[in-house]
Amino acid sequence: WAELNRDPLHPLENRLIRGKYSPGSTFKILMAIAGLSEGVITPETTVFCPGYANFYGRPFKCHKAGGHGTVDLRHAIEQSCNVFFYTLGSKMSIDTIHKYGQLLGLVGRTGIDLPGENESLVPSEEWKRQTTGQPWYPGETISVAIGQGAVTVTPISLATLMATVANGG
Repeated sequence: WAELNRDPLHPLENRLIRGKYSPGSTFKILMAIAGLSEGVITPETTVFCPGYANFYGRPFKCHKAGGHGTVDLRHAIEQSCNVFFYTLGSKMSIDTIHKYGQLLGLVGRTGIDLPGENESLVPSEEWKRQTTGQPWYPGETISVAIGQGAVTVTPISLATLMATVANGG
């Protein structure tokens, strides 16, 4: 028992409610919902992906080195095209993304009746100001748009998001 409790891998920790992870491409579902709801994109919106895109003087790579070519929303989700979602993120504020994170259960705790649930985080300008004393920079939103950067979620909150989408809200 003592050895299990000292194990740096924490095998007894309930990762469902305690683990906090970068959601990666699963976050693109939230971005699609936010973009559609805010009128920033339509299902027919297309983006050309050559394998990278430049925002704020910095290149951001897609996972597919040669790119996906021109993709609409359906194909961007299906192929997990980072460039499509970087582009979407560049057209949205972090506070709008945060708002949809709250609406879809990715901010705070889910409220499941289990002790010790950690809070999930979709950052906002206020969060960054309070935690670092620094302003939010638009380039940070680009990474958040593909579920990286300051986004950290528990598996239960991600399951809540997907259940919300699957059951129509």
